[in-house]
Amino acid sequence: MTIERTVLVTIAVSDDIDGLLRDVAAARRRAEKADPGDRDDVVRYEALCARLESTAMEIASAGRAPVTAAEAPPDPFVRRGNVVDVFVTQPLEAGTAQWTWDAAAGVAPAAEAWRSQSGSGGRRAVEERFRGQIEAAVSDAATDRSAALSPSGVNNRVITEVLRQFVAGDPGRRRDVPVVYRDGSAASAPFPLRCLRLLDESSGPVDLELRLALLSIRHTEMDPVIDGAWLRNADVSRPRPAGQTDDFVYRASVQQLDALFGDGVDRLRIIMFQTGLDTAVVGFYRAVVDRLLRRPGSLEVVPMFYAAGGGDAGATVTQSANFEPGAVWAAG
Repeated sequence: MTIERTVLVTIAVSDDIDGLLRDVAAARRRAEKADPGDRDDVVRYEALCARLESTAMEIASAGRAPVTAAEAPPDPFVRRGNVVDVFVTQPLEAGTAQWTWDAAAGVAPAAEAWRSQSGSGGRRAVEERFRGQIEAAVSDAATDRSAALSPSGVNNRVITEVLRQFVAGDPGRRRDVPVVYRDGSAASAPFPLRCLRLLDESSGPVDLELRLALLSIRHTEMDPVIDGAWLRNADVSRPRPAGQTDDFVYRASVQQLDALFGDGVDRLRIIMFQTGLDTAVVGFYRAVVDRLLRRPGSLEVVPMFYAAGGGDAGATVTQSANFEPGAVWAAG
């Protein structure tokens, strides 16, 4: 059997070693400043560390440096004047692994696969599961405070319509539910549910009406019928944990909603042509709920959903694109 062992190699700092140490330190600083999900600087840092370890072991193998056992520290090396301690992990050393087994504990059984209670499949089953998650989280009888809603992989229309149903309620019974994504990340703020007295239809004329795409460059067929995009796709669709994307969309949406009011605009209507990015949908509607909680009559959002078959008669509101309206988000 092989085991992993960490050793300490102390080598003299030559000009070549000095340059390599500087490169490792610089690469580490760049990696620490890199955007979430950006692997380029991290890969460069790891490659330089591997080169430093290889160089140290070559010197040690030639008998020009001592090798001693050590515990792995946070840093790959520690410089001390004209010498440097390089910590090298050797993963395939001969030995016997030290581990214990609690026979009484046994192995935890695998989680039981979720099955639709109604026997539904496809989108209906996804909706049933998503609805069930939220029902469990907001139930008055709920005792598990770790309950969360998980919108990953859920159709954007399902997310929007189901969330709207559970946002409706008595503010005195409000329940804030965490949002957790498939990658294990979570939004920093929970989603407020059962907190607004929602209206079934528009409450009248507004000072400003905007027709917007939720994200730019997602459905170019919308271009003839919209005033612009709420968010730039390049800013939102970046490699980062899903929870951070949710947070970005929420913060940007709160700022933009606040900026649209004033200068004669007290009531705003947004006709929002949506796309299927779950993090953008959840982050945007959390900001909408935030605004409606602060100023109930100030905002209306009419979600527009893509209808592949051309939609029904309601789709004529889009003039040429195949979108149809959903229930309005407005509070009295």
